[in-house]
Amino acid sequence: MTKNILYIVLTISFLSCSSQQQTPMKLQEKAPFTIVSAFAQPWTGGQPDSGSGINVQMTIQNLNKKDIQLLDFYFRGNQTKLEDISTNNNGLYIARYLKQAEKEVVLHKDSQKEAQNEPPTLQPTLPFQLKDNEGVISYIENGIIKYYKLENILEKFPNFYPSAPQHKQ
Repeated sequence: MTKNILYIVLTISFLSCSSQQQTPMKLQEKAPFTIVSAFAQPWTGGQPDSGSGINVQMTIQNLNKKDIQLLDFYFRGNQTKLEDISTNNNGLYIARYLKQAEKEVVLHKDSQKEAQNEPPTLQPTLPFQLKDNEGVISYIENGIIKYYKLENILEKFPNFYPSAPQHKQ
């Protein structure tokens, strides 16, 4: 009798865990705006510790800002806000991904010295399976968050920003 009750409890707990798994978010077949162009461009700063990253820039037209609010852009395993950098209402948007600098890790036989290491920050798992040249825009339409996939994002040559001039004594 106790084995049966234990079996039932375990079965219910396993079933409830599997039902709580995140289901993939539904992508829209057609966006309520037009993406004229999109490209990704890696960049590297010219100063030590100035960082590096990749920017995804896109031109979006026919966007009714009263009814649609652009939110985030998902690209290469990362998510960031989509910024409106338009001038003269030209529909220019950018998603900026900063690559975090590698932090020095102390390996030492004294565990107190190793305890000062910062724990790694884990990237959240994205709900989309994307190729390197694909991204997803999230937006709100009629109070509902929706997702639209961009394909064939071009990759431009990297930008290498020059370092600041050296001060001579």
